[in-house]
Amino acid sequence: MSSLGQWQTLFVDEVAGEGLYLHSPDLGEVFLPAEQAPDEVERGDSLSVFVYLDNMGHPTATRTKPRAQVGDFALLQVKQVNKVGAFMDWGLEKDLLVPFNEQKPRMQPERSYLVKLYLDNASKRICASSNLNKFVGRTQPDYKTGDVVDIIVATKTDLGFKVIVDELHWGLIFHNRVHRSLFVGQRLKAYVQQCREDGKIDIVLEAPGMAKIDPLKQQILDELNAKGGMLPFGDKSAPEAIKRQFGTSKANFKKAIGGLFKEGIIDIEASQIKLKTRP
Repeated sequence: MSSLGQWQTLFVDEVAGEGLYLHSPDLGEVFLPAEQAPDEVERGDSLSVFVYLDNMGHPTATRTKPRAQVGDFALLQVKQVNKVGAFMDWGLEKDLLVPFNEQKPRMQPERSYLVKLYLDNASKRICASSNLNKFVGRTQPDYKTGDVVDIIVATKTDLGFKVIVDELHWGLIFHNRVHRSLFVGQRLKAYVQQCREDGKIDIVLEAPGMAKIDPLKQQILDELNAKGGMLPFGDKSAPEAIKRQFGTSKANFKKAIGGLFKEGIIDIEASQIKLKTRP
């Protein structure tokens, strides 16, 4: 596997006035320009670098860490579009190319898109693609209800938020299960609600069943202790207010405060909850 487009550790083979010559097991000689080299370095020293091809096609290193490397999904902004394709800002002096045939939708300058970085087999050039179906949903998911997964928010749809699950599968969070602000490119821990026959996954942001209540109970207690033992939320509070404050539904909030009440920790009124005074 090529190490192009990867953050890695290489050893110094030669120290010269123009820069350093590093050794890569698969690429051979890799040049690090003098302005990127540390002040004191000797032959045999190791350096953490990112390797790419310069405009002449030569392996080149930088100590500037890009926002993403080959294999990553990332939300990046388009700097310019020309006859070759779109060029995105990924934190390096040389911009990241998105060829026209890898743009879905067609990209516009100054707009941001979720892309996958890949190494073009023909040119060995590091590129990006917003045609995410090439990389996601290619294998059948194997999860059970309640499994914890990593998600990346991909786009908002009429049904909810389409997400990438464990960088492999497509999932969906329905609008009525969203109780916090979400944005494209956001990375979160989430839970599997069910796997559907079409290979897509229903995702929820809170653990299914009662497992989601205990963390919420602790959150409510933390808020109560921070606010002097009283919060202006109760059985009659508006769902929108509860969602803004606690990032959960009113139903879950009522289950949580009901549990705290049964444990003798709080008193519940129509529009507020209070910590009970300990004898």
